[in-house]
Amino acid sequence: MSETETIADVKGIACEALTPQQKQQWEDTMSLMAWAAPGFRHLFYKLLTNNHGSYGAVISRRVPVAATDGKNIIINPDTFFKYDLKERCFIIAHEVVHNVYDDVSLLHRCVKAGQVPMNDGTTLPFKNDLMQKSMDYRINALLKESRIGACPKDACIDDKIGRANDSVLDIYKKLYEDDDGSGPGGFDIVMSPGASTGQNPGTVSHNAQQWGVEVAVAQQLESMKSQGKMSAALQRMFKEILQPEVPWTEHIRGIFNRKVGSGSYDWRRPDRRFIVRDLHMPSRSGHGAGWIVVWGDTSGSIGQQELCSYIAELSAIVEDVRPRRLTVIWCDAEIKRIDEIEEASDLAKVQYEGAPGGGGTDVHPVFDWIHQQTELPDMFVAFTDGYVDIPAEPSFPSIWASTTDHEYPYGDVVRINTKGG
Repeated sequence: MSETETIADVKGIACEALTPQQKQQWEDTMSLMAWAAPGFRHLFYKLLTNNHGSYGAVISRRVPVAATDGKNIIINPDTFFKYDLKERCFIIAHEVVHNVYDDVSLLHRCVKAGQVPMNDGTTLPFKNDLMQKSMDYRINALLKESRIGACPKDACIDDKIGRANDSVLDIYKKLYEDDDGSGPGGFDIVMSPGASTGQNPGTVSHNAQQWGVEVAVAQQLESMKSQGKMSAALQRMFKEILQPEVPWTEHIRGIFNRKVGSGSYDWRRPDRRFIVRDLHMPSRSGHGAGWIVVWGDTSGSIGQQELCSYIAELSAIVEDVRPRRLTVIWCDAEIKRIDEIEEASDLAKVQYEGAPGGGGTDVHPVFDWIHQQTELPDMFVAFTDGYVDIPAEPSFPSIWASTTDHEYPYGDVVRINTKGG
C-alpha cells in the first residue's frame, strides 16, 4: 500500500476470515488485554468495533500489520500473528491510544492543509511518514513505561526523539529537522477518518464527549488493575484527556456552533465528486453562516508568520459552517489588503506578505468598511493584542482572538496561548 493510499484512497475494507489457529491467537490476545490493559480493552470493544464483525477488529491484508481510522482497528492476519502474545497486546493498545489522542483527525487536518501547525505558532511542511512516526514515538514510549505488553523490535522508540506525554508536534519538528529520508517505520499506519468503511473523511468526526466518558471508565479499570500504582506516564495521559486545557481553536468552534450553526447534508442530492467512484455521498446543503469577516492586526504586535498561522487554524472551523462569503481584512492603522476567500479550506494557506508593521493599530477602518457594504456579517473574528481603540458595539457578533489578557468591552474573548503547550 502506497503512502498516499494509506491516508486518503482506501474506500472500504471487507473483513476477511481467520483460520482456526489465528482465531485462537486472537482470543488469547484479547484475554491478555483483559489482564494487562483492561482500560484499553474496554475502549476497543466500546468504541472501535464499528464493523459489527465476529472478531471486533477488521481482518484485512490491505494494511502492513495494524491500522486505525478512528472507527475500527484493522489487523493483517499474515503479519500480526507473527508477533508473540505480549507484542500483539502492545500493538492493539497502541492502536487504541492513537484514538485516545485523536491522531486520525490531526493527520487528516495536516493532509488537507499540507502543513503542520507548531506549538509556537509557526508551521512546517507536512510529510506523512514523519507524522506517522511522530505519533508512534510518543505512544510506544507511553506503553513501554506503563509495562503494557511487550514493545516489538520494529517499533519506533527512542527517548532522544520522543518520550511518553511529549507533544507530537514537538516530536515532528525534531524529526523534520533531522530527516534523513529513511521513509516510513513502525508496524502500523494511521488512516483517514472512516477509511475502513468507505466513508467520506469530511463526514466523520471524533465524538469527544463519548470518548471522554469511556476514557474515564478506562482510567478506573487501569487504576484497579494497578492497585493504585498506575505509571506516571499513564496518569499524565488520562489527566491530559480528561482535564484538558481547552485549545483556543476549540473555544472558537464552540462559539461558532452556538451562534451560526453548521451546514447540512442532503442525501437526496449525491456529491458529484464521488458518483464516478460508485459511492453515494451526500452533498452539502445550504450554509450555516452568511458572511464571516476576519481581521488580522498587522500592526506588528503579532508577528506576520504567527498571525497567518492563527488565521489558518480557523480553516476547519469555518469550513464546518459553510459561509456564503468569507473575507479576510489585513489592517493596522489603515486597511492594507482585503482578501475574498472562495473556499473556507483556503484559509489553511492564507498568507500576508505586506510591509512589516510598527505603526498604530486601529480597527475603525475595518468597521467602517463593513458598514459600507450592502450586508452585515454573521460573525466578526479579530486577531489582535487588544491594544486598540475599539468602536461601539456593532449589531453583529464579535470574537476577539486575543494574544494578551487585555479586556474587551463586548463580544466573546478567546485567549490565544502564544507560548504553545
